[in-house]
Amino acid sequence: MATYKKGIETKEKIFQSAKKMFYEYGYKSATIERIADEAKVPIGLVNYYFKKNDILSLVYLQFIENIRKAIDDQVSDTIENPLQRHIIFTRIFYSIMLNNNRNRELYKEIFINQLVQADGSDLIGNDFMDIIRTFDIDITESIFRRLMIAEYGARRELLIDRYDVLDPQKSKDFINFLATISVRLAGVDIKLVMNNIKRAEEILRSVDYSSIKFLI
Repeated sequence: MATYKKGIETKEKIFQSAKKMFYEYGYKSATIERIADEAKVPIGLVNYYFKKNDILSLVYLQFIENIRKAIDDQVSDTIENPLQRHIIFTRIFYSIMLNNNRNRELYKEIFINQLVQADGSDLIGNDFMDIIRTFDIDITESIFRRLMIAEYGARRELLIDRYDVLDPQKSKDFINFLATISVRLAGVDIKLVMNNIKRAEEILRSVDYSSIKFLI
């Protein structure tokens, strides 16, 4: 029992050390050696518990889950549909990423080098299907997959083109556009899209996400 508990504690220490190294050095330069030194464990122990990319994927997943939880806990009763939820999620996501230079640089590494599979789209794929269904769009699974590929490609190219000049406040229209690419591609009426953006903006004002961190 004591050995199991120690293993859990060691794994968590490595995970937290990796987050700190990602924050301080970026993904590429946060070597296994640096992570091991920070955690004060042998390099072999880091490799035993994690692959480096697995740590980043877990960090990314936890970040997404923490944003979702904040939204669910604070404003779930006022959100009218999954599109509004996704717009709010996207605004919070990029606000946290863009307001901290080290978060900002690491996220740039993530989407340019595709360090997390499909930039995490697999983590929120079900949300997109719920959004499409909200607007009674009849869509096959194969067309939906193509739509998600197109959405990811468009979002990634737009980010690469604009990322270095993005501001979480001044660029909110651009970020809202990123959040609604899928429904635009699916043919949802633009007036309906804009009405949902307006409503999501109103709800977002009631969400306190100041305690949510991407890294540290």
